[in-house]
Amino acid sequence: MLIKNNTPKNTRISFIFTTKSHYIMENKTKHALVTGGTSGVGLSIVKALVANKYKVSFIGSNAVKGKAVETLLKQHSSLNHNFIQLDLGELNDVKAFVTQFIKDNDTLDLLVNVAGIMSSKQQFTTAGHDKTFAIGYLSAFLLSTELVPLLEKGHNARIVNVGGQASHVLKPILNFDNLDFKINYSGFKTAITTVHAKTVLTQLLAEKLIDKNIDVNSFHPGIVKSDLSRNMPTIIKLLAKLASPFMAKTSKNGIYVCLDKSIIGVSGKLFINKKPTTIQFDFDYREQLWETTKNALETSKNSNPILL
Repeated sequence: MLIKNNTPKNTRISFIFTTKSHYIMENKTKHALVTGGTSGVGLSIVKALVANKYKVSFIGSNAVKGKAVETLLKQHSSLNHNFIQLDLGELNDVKAFVTQFIKDNDTLDLLVNVAGIMSSKQQFTTAGHDKTFAIGYLSAFLLSTELVPLLEKGHNARIVNVGGQASHVLKPILNFDNLDFKINYSGFKTAITTVHAKTVLTQLLAEKLIDKNIDVNSFHPGIVKSDLSRNMPTIIKLLAKLASPFMAKTSKNGIYVCLDKSIIGVSGKLFINKKPTTIQFDFDYREQLWETTKNALETSKNSNPILL
């Protein structure tokens, strides 16, 4: 069924919900938290979760777009889906959100870290972090580690991270002396490095959460329509617009990794076209990223020790 609403043209969103699901639904209502859930890959996952009877909380920075999505979700479900306006680059705000989220919720079954940006001109957060890296990686690290107490109480809980092509994300490319990306800044390289770091994080979390029965995997989203080019030069925006008709509206691979019951117990994988590839980085490399990230977060104002 195709539904349209009367929101302004630049925020109008259409949904197609199907009553027949490819996935087995649970009797218990599950709760998912999705970052970057107002457009592109994240929105396609949000819609699939709603169709599969999940209660969905989703994070975005655009209040008008987020509320429009929330309104439409509630037209198709009696569950209390809710939009959270949050700048994921401002990590103290993320920490405050986590504290409140834990107070307001007893469990969490699924955390999906999709949010990301790409910018031709480097931007920094108030704490001095590169904004692309903070939104795409540091916030994912923070949410994934701090929400473990809720995920532990979930049913077959999962953390799912957006990834990329194996050739981009499975090769060690981190320069630990340049994680602010000030040296020879490139918007594209920073975005790729950010996704790579999140892929390393997938392996780290899979190892550290193995005794907590929380599966952690990454997925290549495929070529899906998104707002990722909005901060890029005009020529890039134009090319993205021209390519848009040939892009998918949903990330079938991402939906599979979030929902499919056949991969319960599978962890530490990068899924490409629903097929898993083992993520395997050198121990020293991944542990250096872990410790560097912890130090960066714990030296921020009003910070608490990382739980893991």
